[in-house]
Amino acid sequence: MQESPFHSWNGKYDLAVAQVEQTANKLDNAIAHLQQRQNQLGQWNKQERAYSLWDKSPQTVEMRNLAQGLKSPQLQERLNSIPKIERQELARSQASSARQAGLSA
Repeated sequence: MQESPFHSWNGKYDLAVAQVEQTANKLDNAIAHLQQRQNQLGQWNKQERAYSLWDKSPQTVEMRNLAQGLKSPQLQERLNSIPKIERQELARSQASSARQAGLSA
């Protein structure tokens, strides 16, 4: 009795099927990974649009301009002089109070 020609191909066939299954699994994994990355990209695009709208809003522009103005050397000098002026005014007020107390006594 002769062997079936398919019997000798059985091993090759099994190997080919296994390779096809392995390739299909790799493709499934790659597609799932691609979909995950596309979803992530969609989220990033959404965040970028929200940031862009915020960045260009009139309130943000106004606050940025105010912040820039607060950094100016002239304003910084004035802000730094406030405690000194307050101390001087407090000293004058205390001296005036002491003079009035001395006059009324």
